[in-house]
Amino acid sequence: MQARMLMAGALFSGAMMLPAPHAGSVTTRYKVAQSVTQDVDATSAGGAKQHSVVKFTSYVQLTLTDTTGGRSIKMVVDSIHGDSLPAGAPAEMLAKAKGAIVSGFVDANGKVSNVKANGDAGGIPLTNLVSHLVPPMRQPLKMGDAWTDTSSTDNDTPGMSTKTVTNFKVTGSETRAGVKTSKVDGAFSSSIVGTQETPGGSADIDGTGTGTLTYFIAPDGKVMGGNATSTSNLNVTLAAQNVSLPVVLSTTVEITPLP
Repeated sequence: MQARMLMAGALFSGAMMLPAPHAGSVTTRYKVAQSVTQDVDATSAGGAKQHSVVKFTSYVQLTLTDTTGGRSIKMVVDSIHGDSLPAGAPAEMLAKAKGAIVSGFVDANGKVSNVKANGDAGGIPLTNLVSHLVPPMRQPLKMGDAWTDTSSTDNDTPGMSTKTVTNFKVTGSETRAGVKTSKVDGAFSSSIVGTQETPGGSADIDGTGTGTLTYFIAPDGKVMGGNATSTSNLNVTLAAQNVSLPVVLSTTVEITPLP
């Protein structure tokens, strides 16, 4: 038996930092390196334990434009490269992502909504990139600030729904590319539920995840770098075989702004 790769979503100084005025429209290019490690124990279905690793790097252009009540989001995919793909996966499947556009809205409190993509990348959720590049930050940031964000999404992976609670805290400052940024650390937990089609038939999926993240945020809210790691423990129940398979997903994300 072969298990289908599950691309579940799964990221100062003591003086107050006043937000810099938005310049109407700000465009930034980013490199986002991601990896997903999957371990499936299929022994209860007569199979074997399976291990796979997917690594891919996305190059995107993010534009935030001032509008009533916040800023509009437009992310254009320049390219996505598969650094390590599962056996049998055609490398050209990522080429279809070139030129894809993801749009959305972020309000004055940093809450992102209405995120939609007009294309795909062979199973890689493009909307998930926006959640990494436009985190829920409250400006202005100052040392010691702490807050909690709760988000729910059902568009990162078809058939799946994820609820995530993240606790953020401003823990320091760091100069990145000549800009003094606020260092924001976070820890999050998530619940995951949904249904997907697999080679073994329809599968019900549920589980939980935890992770940590770090962002470096400029005074105008721009992400000047960041990283996140997470681990999800899932149960995949195959209705046709009446068996449940434990699946562990481990993910990493590294965000780098480009000149």
